[in-house]
Amino acid sequence: MQTAQPVQLEFDFGELPQTKQTPTPPHYDQPQNDNERLLNYQWEYKNGDKSALNAMYKLGYKIALKYINAKARKNRHIGELSYSEKEEKAHNAITYIIARYLRVQDFVIMESFTSYLYLRIQHELFYRRKVDEIVSFVDMETFYRGTK
Repeated sequence: MQTAQPVQLEFDFGELPQTKQTPTPPHYDQPQNDNERLLNYQWEYKNGDKSALNAMYKLGYKIALKYINAKARKNRHIGELSYSEKEEKAHNAITYIIARYLRVQDFVIMESFTSYLYLRIQHELFYRRKVDEIVSFVDMETFYRGTK
C-alpha cells in the first residue's frame, strides 16, 4: 500500500501594487431616468461640486419614500407605520449613502444607484438589533396611569 506524498506548494509573495485605482463614476449627457440623474449627481460630486449632494438627497429621499410606500401596500406591518416613521426611514436610507461619500474617499456606485437605495430601504425596514428587542417605548401617561 502506497502512502500519499505531501504536495509542496510554492507561493510568490512579491510586491503588491501600491496604488489603488479609483473607478470613474458613470456620467450621462442626457439622463433618461432617476437612476441616471442620481449617478450624474454622484459624478458631479466626485468632480468637485459639493452642492450635488443636496440634489442627490432630495431625489433619493423622494425615491426612498416611494419604495417604502410600495412595500407598505404589500406588508401589513410596514403599512402600519406612521407617515413620520416612513419619512424617517427614507431619510436614514439616503443619508447613509451620502455619508458613505463623505467618509469613504473612493466610494462609487457604478451601475444602479436606485438598487443600492432599495437595499438600504430593506435594511431600514427589516433589520433589528438585539438591543431593539429589549427596549420598549411607552407613552408616559400610559405608564403612570398603570402605576396608580
